[in-house]
Amino acid sequence: MVYSGQIYRRANIAYGALSSRLGEHNFLFENSPSSVDADLLAHVLVTLQVLPETSVLRSKLLNHDNLLKYAEKHKAEFIEDGPSSSVPKFRADPSSSTPRRESNPKPKPKREKTQEEKTFRKRAKYFLAAQLFAVVLFLSVMGRYDSSDLDDDEDLGFE
Repeated sequence: MVYSGQIYRRANIAYGALSSRLGEHNFLFENSPSSVDADLLAHVLVTLQVLPETSVLRSKLLNHDNLLKYAEKHKAEFIEDGPSSSVPKFRADPSSSTPRRESNPKPKPKREKTQEEKTFRKRAKYFLAAQLFAVVLFLSVMGRYDSSDLDDDEDLGFE
């Protein structure tokens, strides 16, 4: 059985290895982003944005300054500035078969969101991204194993 202390110790070792591998470079491997960079960026952002400040995992990550700088740099580059400037905007075809109405509905006055609501929505987005990432990671890892490998627990000494 793996205890939470062992998990956090392993996470700290992994953060140390990633921090050493990254050094002062822009990416983990070569001079361009890879899927490992995407995974690391997602993990670091979710850990920093979603987990509470009292989280042990978050405190372990905060000990690695270059991982934090890496995440902030790439968050600004790929998430905040990225898609809006590089993706063309498409308009609907004016010859479409659906008739258009020429009425202008009255705009409803928007209520200013509180800081708590903004923080909650931001964390909810990161949480959903983390859940999606976890499902994709699970499916990719489980896809590598044959089901006969999973049923063979007697050889491993598990009860």
